[in-house]
Amino acid sequence: MSFKQLSIGCATASALVLLAACSSSGTTTSTKPTTSPSPTVTPATKAQLGKIVLQAADLPGWKGSPAGPDSNSNDSEMADCMGAKNTDPDQVATTDSDDFTLGDVTVSSSASSYKFQSDLDSDVAMFKSPKLVPCFQQLFKTDVASSAPSGTSLGNPSVKFTPGSGGGPANVIGTGSVAMPVTADGQQVTIYIDTVFITGPLIEAEVDVESDGAPVPAAVLQSAVKAVAIRAATGG
Repeated sequence: MSFKQLSIGCATASALVLLAACSSSGTTTSTKPTTSPSPTVTPATKAQLGKIVLQAADLPGWKGSPAGPDSNSNDSEMADCMGAKNTDPDQVATTDSDDFTLGDVTVSSSASSYKFQSDLDSDVAMFKSPKLVPCFQQLFKTDVASSAPSGTSLGNPSVKFTPGSGGGPANVIGTGSVAMPVTADGQQVTIYIDTVFITGPLIEAEVDVESDGAPVPAAVLQSAVKAVAIRAATGG
């Protein structure tokens, strides 16, 4: 699993796709991902993954800045909560795109490669568990609260996971959506985060979109997801 660092207004808090190895798997009506690599597939290198994640050309007019450091501190907690395998030890390489910002919307992506197809199968299977939403809600709020500035009040996050491609590329596994009310300095805003999970040959990728005060624009999300999914399908 991997974490992304998301900012909440002017206050930076650790908010993330606790499931990014779910990070990049997602959910389907089957426990097998759409892409089923053969035993001869070699896990992608960091350089190959760097070609899969979002590029400046995918988001013309957006301002790119280097991604913040990832934190895997709660990965084992999520796996333990769900009674699932932590696939991080089998991760071969991982990389993040820049964070691209336009107005109140930030788009980013990440991609990781794994040693075995069973790692992807295990991560995808987690999305079928009834423990997924309660575990995610618990750890998401705890992780955000641990790095939110003093005086910040966090509401209960609303979490939804939707399986399937949603009409997008076939290797889109599912989408996770979070809405969290945040109050700071007497002002309240709702932070909206959408994460789309994508698979490729021994690859898990995700696209993350954060928007302050209004839901993430569907066109922005769809365009970014399509760009990453097409490249992930061929392994970079």
